[in-house]
Amino acid sequence: MAVADTVSTVFAPELFVLLATLLLVVYEGRDDLTPKSLAPRLGVVVGAWVLAFGVYQGGPAIVGTAVPGGDDFFAALGLIVAFAGIALAWRQFDWGALVPPYAVLLIVTSLLHLVVVPLWDTSSHVIYAALPAGALIAADRRFAPLLLVAPLLVWSRIATGAHTVGEAVGGIVVAAVVLAGALVLDRLPGEGGAIRP
Repeated sequence: MAVADTVSTVFAPELFVLLATLLLVVYEGRDDLTPKSLAPRLGVVVGAWVLAFGVYQGGPAIVGTAVPGGDDFFAALGLIVAFAGIALAWRQFDWGALVPPYAVLLIVTSLLHLVVVPLWDTSSHVIYAALPAGALIAADRRFAPLLLVAPLLVWSRIATGAHTVGEAVGGIVVAAVVLAGALVLDRLPGEGGAIRP
């Protein structure tokens, strides 16, 4: 099905997470969007993405053997490395309070992903659409339209035969568990975890 394939490609996890991250970076710095202020932050995000891509592409060659979860293992590991770097940079340069908890959510999600996928082939597309969308909504409700991407991907992943219904819907469940845990621990992006109007 051409439409389902296109949806899966357009909203690939690495692209959607990057888009959500850039949206949050710009949102957080919205009071000063000058190149002097924005360029270093965007540089950190792009550098982290290059590093994540290096882990994803180079990991299998370095390890040289099959690992549980296959490519998903190295994709999740790349995201862990990338978001650890982003969180450290944000704290080091005191660039704001929204991106670090967002980065921690992506790290926790990726760690959970490393454990879950070898046991249950949950859809990475859905996980990495639902979690960033939920985190952005915690920062500002105006990001709510991003929530439509996860159900669209559930349909897409089922329609393409990439996942079963349980695996696709399971992606929403994994993201919801992480977001609920962050809410209970008051660790969502935003002032004190509160959702901004």
